[in-house]
Amino acid sequence: MGVEAAFNDRLVDPARRGDPLVLSVDSRVQGALESELYSAMMDQKAKGATGVVLNANTGEVVAMASFPVFDPNKLGADADARRNNVVQARYELGSTFKPLAVAAAMDAGVVTSMGKLYDATAPLAVGGYHIKDDHPLGRWLNVPEILIHSSNIGTARIADEMGSGPMQKVYRSLEFDRRPSIELKERFPTLWPVDWGRITNMTVAYGHGIAVTPIHLASAYAALVNGGIWRPATLLKRNANEVPQGRRVFSAATSARMRQLLRLIVMYGTGKTADAPGYRIGGKTGTAEKPEGGRYSHNANITTFAAAFPMDNPQYVVVSMMDAPQGSSKYPGVRTAAYTSAPVVKQVVTRIGPMLGILPDQRRDVDISELMPLLSQDTGEE
Repeated sequence: MGVEAAFNDRLVDPARRGDPLVLSVDSRVQGALESELYSAMMDQKAKGATGVVLNANTGEVVAMASFPVFDPNKLGADADARRNNVVQARYELGSTFKPLAVAAAMDAGVVTSMGKLYDATAPLAVGGYHIKDDHPLGRWLNVPEILIHSSNIGTARIADEMGSGPMQKVYRSLEFDRRPSIELKERFPTLWPVDWGRITNMTVAYGHGIAVTPIHLASAYAALVNGGIWRPATLLKRNANEVPQGRRVFSAATSARMRQLLRLIVMYGTGKTADAPGYRIGGKTGTAEKPEGGRYSHNANITTFAAAFPMDNPQYVVVSMMDAPQGSSKYPGVRTAAYTSAPVVKQVVTRIGPMLGILPDQRRDVDISELMPLLSQDTGEE
């Protein structure tokens, strides 16, 4: 299974003997990611933890971890332990989808100004359903505020104005409609909406009604911050001349704007607990109820934080996910992504930054001065 199965033909090829197979995985970063995920999983009494570190510009997987784990020397490990959740488990990733939907709307010409206001004064009634905010502010919100406060209502209104065509086009370009592109043989298909009506178009904008793997999300965030180019993930080390050209999903201008917005979320919004001084982390929280027995559990969440750093020149994407966390010793009883998954990213980035040649620099950051006048004083939590 895993890398050994993926490259077995290459490894046993007599003609390639003496030709080393070099993986993109950095054992130091892998060790740090495993250490921080395991520590958080135990502290939060979670059922599992998953993480990935991806080179934002090449698609190389620098680290990939999935808990619980098993000893490959001992047969009989249970199915949960044998499964690599990064590529073999699909999740509704909740609000981590909001920046992707907003970026799609920007490129579709729907969001033409960051100051454009959307009505979030009350739950949004659509076809017998009501779309609500977890922490309603009861007022109109502009685009940065929708992301900072993680407003389902605002995101749904943007998606409704955009329509399903542009949304589907972007999600398909990010390969949310198929198995992930990576060399591993164990790759799970996504859950793609059968009927993409008005309600579906609104809910998929905030990550409900569609399920993808964590590697899908990491590759999507790489495209979001690297200038707009999607590239397939790989476990092989790539030289500069081996990096695929990729395909444009977002315009360069939209990607530059998203770098500002993702940084704002960490500085002033739901991602504050991920802020590591000097590393200019940007990202988005996502808290989704876990499906169990054909319905959503009110007692178990899948919490995700998708991030990139440093946001003035993004080099790496880091995704952390906790399965049914019960709250940490620092934030007892609080089960949302802001207090379960986001702090893990802070710990991981602080450890791996120097390993990857990125040293903290308090003098540099993304220029967000033009967006600051748009922000109110209240900040959101999710």
